[in-house]
Amino acid sequence: MENKNEKEMTDGEMLEMSNHLKELYDKKEAELEKFKEENLDLKKVIMSCYGTIRLLDQQWNNILLDRDTNSYILEALRSYLSNVVEYEILHIEDIL
Repeated sequence: MENKNEKEMTDGEMLEMSNHLKELYDKKEAELEKFKEENLDLKKVIMSCYGTIRLLDQQWNNILLDRDTNSYILEALRSYLSNVVEYEILHIEDIL
């Protein structure tokens, strides 16, 4: 009979284990939420860049936007994407 009691968990041990598992679950949920937010932000970046590229493509030979304006938009897009890649994807601030 004593051997059986040694194998059973006490209420305190069960509570401690459940609290530990809840902490692990909450940590994983927070990580998942962070990934979802990062994913959404990157989707917004892709959509913005795609829209800008479409604008440039449509206006490249159109007189509404001259080549200087197109070049300015292209340079702004390049700069924007460089910042996104460095800080949002590569997390360059963590490396330096």
